[in-house]
This record gives sequence, structure tokens and C-alpha cells, in this order.
Amino acid sequence: MGSSPSVKRNAMELPPRAPGLLRTLVLLHGYGADERDLLPIAHELDPRLRAVSLQGPIALGGPMRAWFNLWQDAAGRISFDSEEARAAVRTVSAEVEEIAAHSPRPLLLGFSQGAGIALGVALLRPDLVSGVVSLSGVARAVEDRDHAPVEDLRGFPVFAAHGLHDPLIPIELGRGLRDTLTSLGVSVSWHEYPIGHTVIPEEIESARSWLKDCA
Repeated sequence: MGSSPSVKRNAMELPPRAPGLLRTLVLLHGYGADERDLLPIAHELDPRLRAVSLQGPIALGGPMRAWFNLWQDAAGRISFDSEEARAAVRTVSAEVEEIAAHSPRPLLLGFSQGAGIALGVALLRPDLVSGVVSLSGVARAVEDRDHAPVEDLRGFPVFAAHGLHDPLIPIELGRGLRDTLTSLGVSVSWHEYPIGHTVIPEEIESARSWLKDCA
């Protein structure tokens, strides 16, 4: 079975490299990347996965894209418009719903800003997806008023990994996100690594093990 990516409507699709699993992985890139960035991770997790990598709606110049705008103040603190982020979550939820119509309960994987979108979709529509892999994730990109009922979130599986030396999203913010998800009843598998704002093979190996047990 071939594994060359194909491009369609603001997305790239990578077919399975091996047979035996009818499952789709939806990829959500980070700020300043594009839909090609995370594609190699899909078959590292499982060569049987079909991957659909979505493109952020905001053009930052050249191939760089984003899901919502970010601003950094003189002290290095990053902020964003919550309504713009919520709108991005709703847009991606609609795209994931379209994917799920043909491949039920896909798995979401996001890096940085994309992880925030992935978590936002899951908190909004836990019935739509089977789990989330959050790598160096930012805030949920939704507010408490957007969440599905707590009983629908209880036990929802999330793999979350963060760098201890992340200069963009400090580990304290990652731990805060973990604690918030846990307080909502989400089942969080939490992992910390001595790295910055990046992805390393050890993270993918841990996520691969987690994926075997994910619903």
C-alpha cells in the first residue's frame, strides 16, 4: 500500500503504509508551521494509520500558518484573543466531524497551538474523537462554558507531553493544563522530558505505547 501524501482542500492526506487498521489520525500543526510538519509522526506512531493533516486558516507569510494569532509582550508573555481561538476550535470541529463521517472517532494529535485546538475539539465534542495526543500544548483554546457535560468527559483519554526547559510555554503552564484537564475528569497520561519546545523520539515512543491502550 502506498504512502505518498496527497493534497486536498487545506489538508494533506497520508494513506496507511501497512494494512490492518481502519483508523484516522488528524494532525494539527503548531504556530508558524504548516500541514506538512507533523506528517512523519503518523507512521512512527503506527504505520497502519491513515493521517489527515489540516492547515491553519491564518497565513503568516510563505508556508507558515496559524490557527489563531499570538502576541508577545516585552516580558515575553504570550497572549491571544479567546474569541478567535474559540472560532478556530469550532472550525476544526466541523472538519473533524466531516472526517468522522467516513472514519468514525478519529484520534487527534497536535503540537503547541495545534495541541490547544485538539484539546478544545475534544472538550467540545468528546463523542466525536477517540483520544488526543497533546505535545507541548498550550491552553485549551476554549472556555468553561464550551465544555461538554462533565459526565461526557470523564475518562476521556489524553496523552500529554511537555519539555522541562520549554522557553515558549513554560512547564508550569503545561502542568496547569494537566491539572485542569484532570479536574474535568479527563484521563491524562502525563510525561515530562528534559527538552525545549520540540518533539523527540522518546515522546513518540511513549505515545505509541499509550495508543495501543487508547479507546
